[in-house]
Amino acid sequence: MSHDVDVIVIGGGPAGSTAARLLAVWGHRALLLTRPAPGPPLAESLTPSCARLLEQIGVLAAVNGAGFVRSTGHTVRWGTADDRVERFAGGTCGWQVSRDAFDRVLLNQAKVGGALVHRHASVRDVTHDGQRHVVQYEERGHTRIARASWVVDASGRTGFTSRQGSARRILGPRTTAIVGLWEQRPSWGLADESHTFVESYRGGWAWSVPLSRIRRQVTVMLDPSRTELASGRRLRQTYREELARTDLMRRITPDARFIGSVWARDATSYECASSAGVRLLAVGDAASFVDPLSSFGVKKALASGWLGAVAVHSALTEPAMEQAAVDFYVARQLAMMTGLRRQFAVLAGEAREAHPAGFWDDRAGRDADADLNEPDIGALRTDTAVRAAFDAIRERECLQLASVPGVEREQRPAVAGNRVVLTEHLIVPGQSLPLRFVRNVDLVVLARLAPSCDDVPQLFDAYVRAAAPVALPDFISALAVLVAKGVLRFA
Repeated sequence: MSHDVDVIVIGGGPAGSTAARLLAVWGHRALLLTRPAPGPPLAESLTPSCARLLEQIGVLAAVNGAGFVRSTGHTVRWGTADDRVERFAGGTCGWQVSRDAFDRVLLNQAKVGGALVHRHASVRDVTHDGQRHVVQYEERGHTRIARASWVVDASGRTGFTSRQGSARRILGPRTTAIVGLWEQRPSWGLADESHTFVESYRGGWAWSVPLSRIRRQVTVMLDPSRTELASGRRLRQTYREELARTDLMRRITPDARFIGSVWARDATSYECASSAGVRLLAVGDAASFVDPLSSFGVKKALASGWLGAVAVHSALTEPAMEQAAVDFYVARQLAMMTGLRRQFAVLAGEAREAHPAGFWDDRAGRDADADLNEPDIGALRTDTAVRAAFDAIRERECLQLASVPGVEREQRPAVAGNRVVLTEHLIVPGQSLPLRFVRNVDLVVLARLAPSCDDVPQLFDAYVRAAAPVALPDFISALAVLVAKGVLRFA
């Protein structure tokens, strides 16, 4: 038996299921090849910010109906001697999920969306015959062949992309996650049992995610070269020793019962030299892996799968856009990974203040200066001229804004709906690349509307009707950027 389709997706994790579902929904013949994940499932914490992405993919209702623990926030002990309770803004809730259950929900939704899903397929080889990709896989003892114009590699850490010539670059020191499952009846007796618990300690960091009212997964993240993990016989003992060095985790587990066996997983950050080949995209962990400390692992995978699907859809429906769509995908993958690496460097620096040697000394500041070939939005937010313009806008009863003649513009790729298109971007002084969006506010639309509106409420209403709803503080921040950088001026 063989399949002739438009796209073959290899891997059924969040990135693969997302890509397969969306491509099928958008009218393409999508074949998803996956197999049951080896080993115990890892618990993951999804923040409320994932909701918008889950809705965009079309799976939010299914995730909400799956019975996952809904989380109200985090309890953190990071670089200090005190616990800090961080609740999600506006009473929103995240999700605490076991990855096997979460992946099943997404796989089912890929099938509902029209993708052909094979759950027991082990891919053996991917070649290109000059016209199409040829994928050889085994399924229930039989060798099968599938052909497609495009391949989306969502095979995780095993990554076909890296095995077929795209070298994988390790980002920083090695990290190992050692995981155990604990049970406490009738409950854990915590102030908020839905919370993810996170703490830094001298040997690394630890976190705990609830999977039910009585069960929590507790994980320690450490550098294997600084422990005696060379032999598997040391695994359980190392886990117990590391937990004993923590404070928060040690306090919540003394009366809990350990369930099953301890297990370990490589959690070292990496990225492939290229996330694209000849009509092939690597998405999710096949392209790069970010330290779980960011809590963006699943969100990054979902976003990567969505953007990969957009790029492939763009190429299939408008062949002239193929190279622009692929280049845009590769650039956004790099930007996403670099931003998360910078975030990790900041958190590592905070931990090093309290634990100044060993694990954190190796990691703090390592990625703070990582190259980011995109507009520096963070610098705009702290720019003194932008802050002054922000204050001036808030104080004025009448805006009286005018366009500044001679502002340069450039056509660059951007996502519009489910396609990559060329759109107008502004050349903003002090920015390495042209700008289109700041805090999800469309600067081109805002610059066009501003001169015709008398005050902020009128301009805000006009913008929302012309573009999309945004938060008012973000809207004013974007307007301040246009004033501070000479795209608009006060009349």
